[in-house]
Amino acid sequence: MGRLVSQLLALAWPVALARLGIMAMGVCDVIVVGQLAPHELPHQALGWAPTGVFLVTAIGLLTGVQVLASHALGAGTARLAGGALQCSLVVSTIVGALAVVTGYVFGEHLFAAFGVAPELVAPSTRIMQVLMWSIPLHLAYVAGAYFVEALQRPLISTWLMWLANLVNLAINLWLVPRYGALGSAWATVCARGFLAVSLLGWIWLRPDARELGLRTLSSGRGYRAFLAVGIAAALSQAAEAGAFSGMTILAGRLGGDAVAAYQILLNLLAVVFMVSLGFSAATGVLVSRTIGRNEPREAIRVSWFGLLINTTIMLGIAALIMIAASPLARAYTTDPNIARVVLRWMPLVALATLADGGQAVVASALRAQGDNWAPTASHLLAYACVMPLVAIVLSEQRGLGVQGLMLAVNLASFLSVGVLVARLWTLTRRARSQSPAHDPARSPLNA
Repeated sequence: MGRLVSQLLALAWPVALARLGIMAMGVCDVIVVGQLAPHELPHQALGWAPTGVFLVTAIGLLTGVQVLASHALGAGTARLAGGALQCSLVVSTIVGALAVVTGYVFGEHLFAAFGVAPELVAPSTRIMQVLMWSIPLHLAYVAGAYFVEALQRPLISTWLMWLANLVNLAINLWLVPRYGALGSAWATVCARGFLAVSLLGWIWLRPDARELGLRTLSSGRGYRAFLAVGIAAALSQAAEAGAFSGMTILAGRLGGDAVAAYQILLNLLAVVFMVSLGFSAATGVLVSRTIGRNEPREAIRVSWFGLLINTTIMLGIAALIMIAASPLARAYTTDPNIARVVLRWMPLVALATLADGGQAVVASALRAQGDNWAPTASHLLAYACVMPLVAIVLSEQRGLGVQGLMLAVNLASFLSVGVLVARLWTLTRRARSQSPAHDPARSPLNA
């Protein structure tokens, strides 16, 4: 048990730091533009909006890198791991090209269709078009990060992410005074280019690159296995991201103070979620390796243990949130009215961390076992169907405002983790009743 805890922690904390680094880069952009070109903040916010849709969906498509590379390494067929990375880079290039074309062909029409004020359309479109060039670069980095996580060497991607934050800050300070939000967009492109080139270069120059199959072209069957994992994950992430975007619109209908307070509460939840993403990745890698060794019972044990460790950590973080609720609220805003709303509903953030993190860990464990569509179904049910409806009823019809929105988030998260835990329990009973033949040569990339 001690060895498993060590493995989970060794993988989880670098991944969590890397994910926090991704958030930090966006925060840096907003702060620099807000200080040096504040009148362009609306252009920046609108320019980022369509970019986020492409990124969230495409990152889901790349989930197969982590799963299939870990499977291959666990099965002793390391040469197939490189095939998973190759598949992801091809997909990243295709999706990135589609994003760029969409930005230039449909840019202004996208903003106009959603009723954006005419004076904001042109400058926001220019920023969006620049940011679209960063998408294939960021996806290449994510693919590489998933690959090194499968190798259980996640620290390199973490170090590079925080170095990229310094690159992003320096270029922001250089370009924003002259070019405003457009300069910040180019800083993002440069920082993500640095990430992609440096991480993929490190992977390519590894002494075992040939043994990992990095310099051998992948077969068509590898793409089928890759997309079997990725399409389900992409749909899941797109549904969840879209649902939360809709929640922000609902908050906007409640008034300025309400949307500000809700965004602060949601941001705090997102920061804590980065820790759970670390345990999600660690659990997925270790489960995938046991599946690669054809040890389904061990995979089940690792799955439950990952959930237990994450829940324990989340309980500690929830307690810290409650203890530090007042300083946290004041750190986010100096407006006393907004701070009062944030402080009042901080307990709902603490509660949500348990379920929100738990569903991410169990979803990763299930996908690592080849159960790709149960997490997708869970997210569609909980976040795309139940959460918005409950939010409308509680926040608007019952007049609960921000409290209603946060209660809806909690209900959806507990529903999601409940469905996924039930599915994991079903697989647990199945694994206990079966004794599969050992076939270490079998890999999903050969399926």
